[in-house]
Amino acid sequence: MAGDEDVPIFSSSRFFLQLSLMWPLKNEQPKWFYLRLAVFAVLLYLTITLSIGVHIVKSLQEGGIDISEDLAFFATSICLALMMILYALKQRDLLALMLDLCNFAQFGKPPQFDSVNKTLEFWVKFIFAYCIFGAVFYNLVKIIEIPQCRRSRKIPGTCGSLIQLWTPFDPDDGVTASLIVLYVFLIALIMVKVTLMVSVQVLEISWNIKLRIDQLKSMLLGCFDDDVVASRRRLNHCIQYHIDIISYSERFNECFTNGMFVHLATTGLVCGCLENQIVKEHQLEAILHIFGWIGSIFVSCLGGQLLMDSSTSIADAAYGSKWYQADVRTRKDLILMILRSQKPLFVATGPFNVMCLALFVSIMKMSYSVLTLLN
Repeated sequence: MAGDEDVPIFSSSRFFLQLSLMWPLKNEQPKWFYLRLAVFAVLLYLTITLSIGVHIVKSLQEGGIDISEDLAFFATSICLALMMILYALKQRDLLALMLDLCNFAQFGKPPQFDSVNKTLEFWVKFIFAYCIFGAVFYNLVKIIEIPQCRRSRKIPGTCGSLIQLWTPFDPDDGVTASLIVLYVFLIALIMVKVTLMVSVQVLEISWNIKLRIDQLKSMLLGCFDDDVVASRRRLNHCIQYHIDIISYSERFNECFTNGMFVHLATTGLVCGCLENQIVKEHQLEAILHIFGWIGSIFVSCLGGQLLMDSSTSIADAAYGSKWYQADVRTRKDLILMILRSQKPLFVATGPFNVMCLALFVSIMKMSYSVLTLLN
């Protein structure tokens, strides 16, 4: 199969996902790619996730300690590790889809293809910069608050690190504390952009499928004239294009449905915990964190809504064409195309829902429910 160099789009998101170990390096064998990711996931669970879990348990045993931040990071680490694994397992299928979206041999390049993808590349870079800035700022605040953290803590924990961890050794030793802070920060830099980069890739692919749909609609509007034979040939061409677009959407859904389910299941809990942290402690770094999660789920839901709306608009374009100039058999085939277009294309979140703006509102409501529960 062709490699990354044959995909002229999605280059920024693929590069940033490489930095998160979720996309293979150039000419890297699949077995080494999966081994590298598996080793990182195991190290993550054996160090960060377990340490956060122990810190939560000891905080509950001590009593009177707000565990909102701990819960948010615990859920975040589990979500990111699962998304990394699920995404990596579909990486080869996703690359094949990207290659097909860049193949214009049969139907030509969609209008505005280059300008739209250039704009998407800019937003991918902007989101990456936000992720890095958020991680650096969050860690700097924790380092500045080291004296206050050591005075107020009730159980042993790392002060200065981005995440509060429990350690079986003295966390205040100078060298040990510095190594912990550096280790956690490097792990955070690898993982902090996972959900946003995966979500923005959902938007990128949705928009590229929309470009194909817009091209199909333009073809339909100019499909019919007084030449019955030529009209029949052009409609067959449109039907084949529609079938290809449906195939792209189904493959797209297969690549992302499980990862989006994990995203959906986690985002409400994480946002609720961060909202509680903001209300009680008025922490600016928590605001940066929650904006990252809200932006991530919004971008993916926007991509899903874009795909649904554009796919159902094919029926309007077909009805707006000069179908009345076609023969009866051609009209019947056009009716079948209209009927299929009334069933929207979508990206599912497992077996329960689809990515859309209504789902985004539901997740925000769920986060408020978590906030009231924690209070």
